[in-house]
Amino acid sequence: MTLKILVDTNIIIDHLRKVPQASRVLTEVENGSFEGLISVITVLELRSTRAMTDERFETVRKLLDIFDVIPVNLPIAQDAGRYVSKYRASHGLEPVDAIIAATASVNDAALYTVNYKHFRFIEGLIVVNPYAC
Repeated sequence: MTLKILVDTNIIIDHLRKVPQASRVLTEVENGSFEGLISVITVLELRSTRAMTDERFETVRKLLDIFDVIPVNLPIAQDAGRYVSKYRASHGLEPVDAIIAATASVNDAALYTVNYKHFRFIEGLIVVNPYAC
């Protein structure tokens, strides 16, 4: 059984910036070592970058083809809402990060992110900084 990972936006951006650890994660998804997922929120975040021209986004879109893009559905929205309710005041959890965390959780995937501190406190969520491995 292949390990499912949900790749956070920061790893995609680092790959585009040619960070070797990020590129290694994407290579492992592409060669089937991991089953790669991304949240539809990652597509939104990538598309909303000021430097993202239509041409560059087409390059990114092709890159994202190696992933299953997971839309926000009712179970994800419910879990994300629960996370925000529980962790916003104590840890500053933002709704967008809550959706990403809930997407990983609902899909039984480990969350691969460089922003470990944004997610480490969410009970039951497996959070991995792949650069530390």
